[in-house]
Amino acid sequence: MLTYKELAEYDKLAIRYAYEQFPPGADEAEELGKIVQESLDRGLLFMAHNNNNFVGAGHQFAGVWDNGSNLVDHLKHEIEVRRIGLENFGPALIRNGEPLSTLEYVLLPLYMHHRFQLNSAAQSIGGADYKYTVRGDGQTPFAIIDGEEQRDALEAVLSTLSVDFLTLPRNILDLIPPPAYRYTQGEPFLGRTGLLFDTLGAAEGSASLSVKQLLHPARMARLVAYGSLGDYPDLEEVIDRLLEVTWDADSPDDDYKMQLLHVVQRVTVDEMMVQASSADSSGAVKAVLYDRLDKLANQIERRRNASAHQTAAAADVRRWQHRPENSVPAPALRLPPGDPI
Repeated sequence: MLTYKELAEYDKLAIRYAYEQFPPGADEAEELGKIVQESLDRGLLFMAHNNNNFVGAGHQFAGVWDNGSNLVDHLKHEIEVRRIGLENFGPALIRNGEPLSTLEYVLLPLYMHHRFQLNSAAQSIGGADYKYTVRGDGQTPFAIIDGEEQRDALEAVLSTLSVDFLTLPRNILDLIPPPAYRYTQGEPFLGRTGLLFDTLGAAEGSASLSVKQLLHPARMARLVAYGSLGDYPDLEEVIDRLLEVTWDADSPDDDYKMQLLHVVQRVTVDEMMVQASSADSSGAVKAVLYDRLDKLANQIERRRNASAHQTAAAADVRRWQHRPENSVPAPALRLPPGDPI
């Protein structure tokens, strides 16, 4: 049972507002107004769950998973925590006598340690700071997030699509056999390799999470609208940066990392086609997606030594352009459900 001291500061103010007894003769409305003003002065803001509990939400501060005073800076912190955790990953993380296959159930939340903070940080991209204002309270009801803050959030999200970020060290891969008999109660990564651990599938699930955040129809619609109102990133800028860190990334020397890059590139182009075909995407959004897909296919087709991976992607784009109703890509591998709240 929580004590009063253990409650969050907003909870304490809410309790005071609901239950505080005022002296006889006091103006109750005026006294309640003072409590509300105290919350505003202290920056203790309230936003209902429908502002933050879905992919594509756009409030800068209303995150379900909102560690840290700055959600973008804390994503960078969580990414560093993840890196340190992966460096120290090993058999010591399970009990003696437990099958090594159960390490996969420990690996998933560590590999995806950034998952929920990323959702919150992405809300700054095409996002706003808005409040439940009432007339006369002096609050600013709505403000688009500063352009440089949006770009900082964008780069933080894009960092989760780098090959180095998605790479699982060989010493980890060599530790995880298929599930031991009757030890299948944890949450595994989805994959395409049967019973054996699919390292490329793990990367696909992670990359898909990040790409879907950036290419959510509501976020893209806001980028189109807000980008026209000032020095804010527009949808063209965001998609161009996405393509730069995926399709224009330097080719790794390592074959494993090259396959990871292919995964990220494929997730990106497939999700662009999915959203360009979606009824939830506006006409302006579809136009930008179509244009960038067409340019990407042109770029690949001009290459003299295009790889099979690149040629197939360009061919799929062309097929989609001619028959979009029959050629929308299948969904990428998803992550198991796991919201902490």
